[in-house]
Amino acid sequence: MNFLFNEEQTSLGETVGQVLADHAALTGPDPSRGSDAEVWAALAELGLFSLLVAEEHGGVGLGLVDLAPTIEALGAGLAPPLIASTLVATEAVNRLGDAEQRAQLLPGIAAGETAIAIASAELGRGNDPVFAECGLHDGRLTGRKIAVAGADVAQMLLVVTRTQSAPVLALVPTDAPGVTIEPHADIDPSAGLCRVTFDNVAVASAQLLGEGSPGALDTLIDLGATAQSGMAMGIAEVMLKRSVAYACEREQFGKPIGSFQAIKHRCADLAVAVEAGKATSHYAFWACSEDAEDRASAASAAKAYCGEIACNACNDAIQIHGGMGFTWELGLHRFLRRAQVIEHAVGSRAWHYERVVAETLAAREVA
Repeated sequence: MNFLFNEEQTSLGETVGQVLADHAALTGPDPSRGSDAEVWAALAELGLFSLLVAEEHGGVGLGLVDLAPTIEALGAGLAPPLIASTLVATEAVNRLGDAEQRAQLLPGIAAGETAIAIASAELGRGNDPVFAECGLHDGRLTGRKIAVAGADVAQMLLVVTRTQSAPVLALVPTDAPGVTIEPHADIDPSAGLCRVTFDNVAVASAQLLGEGSPGALDTLIDLGATAQSGMAMGIAEVMLKRSVAYACEREQFGKPIGSFQAIKHRCADLAVAVEAGKATSHYAFWACSEDAEDRASAASAAKAYCGEIACNACNDAIQIHGGMGFTWELGLHRFLRRAQVIEHAVGSRAWHYERVVAETLAAREVA
């Protein structure tokens, strides 16, 4: 059995990486959002947003696992998080939406005209993706969400909210009456994190995604966690390559610093961690694509483990570069900033590790 990605899947990821590389500001020292619109337009022209959309709605009809190298490229290129959020939301609509919702939303997504930001985190419990005080009662949505990436430029919000009986997912236009969006300060300004307030916003039953499905929220969490793991590994791989390249060219005492045991071992440990993390992430992509029985534990394991690897890789890269690694001009801080955002998106590392334990124990009881 061949577990490697095929030529088309790999080529797609490389192409997206080349498009992102043409926008040097994404990984430059200044963490501004000046090129976000141009990046979105370039990827839309490439057809990125049509890949997960079925042919009947103007798309290509690929599966989630086909996009694993592409999502890693988004992480490596520090693409705006709204891009990955839209891809996750697209797959959520594919799985949870009814025929009318798919017909209404997917053509606009495929054309790159509809960006969807995912609103799940809340103040005080931002690390728990299941928690929601934001409530939907009698067709009215009230509450506040934080850390909503790209909400200020998106056309639609996918909101995790709660009725009196259960959590639900609601699709809310960003220009709906009662919706207020305010960018808020965070460690990575380029992520475009926003605070979204819902003040008695009207939500029709047709705007509920996966209504009546008890696993709708779990599906969104699994898809989001898997995508975040892929982006984390994209960052980790960039840090590995830049660390090894610098260790080979930087000399001390007449020798490349990579020949010294301390640096050599650190690079080797980082290489092993990157390979292990990518294997974990790729399995999560497969599990989500095939809707495997262990989808939840695979997605959570990948999110927690890969997020940890990405942060450690950034710290290692900065230290391998020595004093230069801490300078603003080198730009390594950009990757560390984004890795920190990824680590806390769609649930914290601790929450996902606890979920893995819970899923594992539940599986043993069934067996």
